Amino acid sequence: MLLILLSDMLPDKKKTEPEEISQPSPVSRSDAEEYRKQLEEELCDILSQLDGVSNVRVMVSVGGTGEYVYAEQNDIEQRTDSLSESLKRQGEIIIADKSGEKQPVLKKIISPEICGAAIVCTGASDPRVKERVINTASAALGLSTGRISVEEYG
Repeated sequence: MLLILLSDMLPDKKKTEPEEISQPSPVSRSDAEEYRKQLEEELCDILSQLDGVSNVRVMVSVGGTGEYVYAEQNDIEQRTDSLSESLKRQGEIIIADKSGEKQPVLKKIISPEICGAAIVCTGASDPRVKERVINTASAALGLSTGRISVEEYG
């Protein structure tokens, strides 16, 4: 009986050792390139459906890479005395146990920022077609029309 009580009082070595957590790989430059290429293909498909537009080539420029945002548990401590006030924030990433593997809880993935688009197509010499191409690309990419360039193919 005494041995059982003593074993409960002694620190458990398993609890004091830091656990290794497998992390998902960070968003890489190749992921951003894949994202950019997908945008270009989808925009090409949409623009080629417009009346008077053919031979569409699109180049989309993106800034940086994407970003993973993990769920956090924040502790905020505020201290106030007669002369000053201090605020201390401490965050800890939330870990979930999935099938025996510990993983950080992913809150969201932020895609790379779309900076601009260059579009070359047959039919862009007509101002009405050019305007429709610009407006369609603007709506599809969420860019202002000033960040989209459209020129005649050839």
